[in-house]
Amino acid sequence: MREYIVLVTKEHYNPLGIVRTLGEAGIRPIVVAVKGNLKFVGQSKYVKQKFYVDSTKDGIELILERFAIDKIEKSFILTGDDVTVALLDKYYEKLKDYFYFYNAGGSGRISHYMNKDVMMDLVTKHGIQVAKTWKVNVGEIPRDVVYPIMTKAINSIGTEWKDIVYICHNDMELTNAFNHMKSEQVLVQQYIEKVDEISFDAFSVNCGKDCFVVMEANQIYNMPDKYSPYWSIKNSKNVEMQNKISEVIEEIGLEGIFEFEFMKDKDGNLWFLEINFRNTALGYATTVAGMPHVIYWCESMEKGFIDKKKYYKEIPDGLTAMAECFDYDMRVKTGMISKEEWLKEYMTAECKMYMGRDDFEPFQLFMEYKQKYMQ
Repeated sequence: MREYIVLVTKEHYNPLGIVRTLGEAGIRPIVVAVKGNLKFVGQSKYVKQKFYVDSTKDGIELILERFAIDKIEKSFILTGDDVTVALLDKYYEKLKDYFYFYNAGGSGRISHYMNKDVMMDLVTKHGIQVAKTWKVNVGEIPRDVVYPIMTKAINSIGTEWKDIVYICHNDMELTNAFNHMKSEQVLVQQYIEKVDEISFDAFSVNCGKDCFVVMEANQIYNMPDKYSPYWSIKNSKNVEMQNKISEVIEEIGLEGIFEFEFMKDKDGNLWFLEINFRNTALGYATTVAGMPHVIYWCESMEKGFIDKKKYYKEIPDGLTAMAECFDYDMRVKTGMISKEEWLKEYMTAECKMYMGRDDFEPFQLFMEYKQKYMQ
């Protein structure tokens, strides 16, 4: 019997969106989640069975033990974080005969392309604009550096990368940033003053030869050094960028859900940020927009091609997606807007990442956790 398994390393509205997308399509998924203080993805009303494990590795071993049964009607493993994708990639040979999962045709291939250095070389090869970047040992200042710059982790797997991001305007600030880093190497990148962030959410099958960009999203308000929790969603009309994305994905040989992220500068230029080889924070917005890419990817993996004519739908003008719990903190608690103004925007946001459309308990559990641990 085919199963749809959502493997959760970190509880987040991202995998919750996968569960809800499946549930709204009449599919009751199994959740395998790493234990922690927060448990809300598995509490969705759509979940038919849940398991809690000590580590992501334990989760994969459990999946192999219990669900590696049918080589004809393979089950699906779906996820929304880099740690899980990298470990599934490592287990490629053990998983490939029994499961559909995000892959690039061999063990370690996705992890290879997760390396920011490799990633930027690849997209540059296909004509995508990348800010000037230096790979240096921590403590080493590039000879031809031009400020301002931003420091970045070479690999986004795990949580350490967040502790490496600094914006520096001179040698002294960069040296001070180095003093706070634990990694041996880091990327130093030309800092682009962004006015917006643009993302292209998509999926691919057939060894990356068939790719479909489902939607384009941009920030409704800009946070200079943070990820905005409030987005505008639309069909992408940028055919040139879609073609470049398809070329990159075909070279990788990716079969999976993914996202390309860009910064937009004041002149309208797009600067590459990264590829996320997984369902992303905006994944549930594709479902609300009428093109659930989780469902489409699963169907297309089984068929071996993407029926774009069948799947494409016009997204209504003005559709918005909000991670409401964080957006409230970001804007109301800081005084950016009033509570009344925020409530108006909240009520008109078609996609609410925590509240969902008809699945209240995960939101309630997250709010209880937030009040206890995040105040």
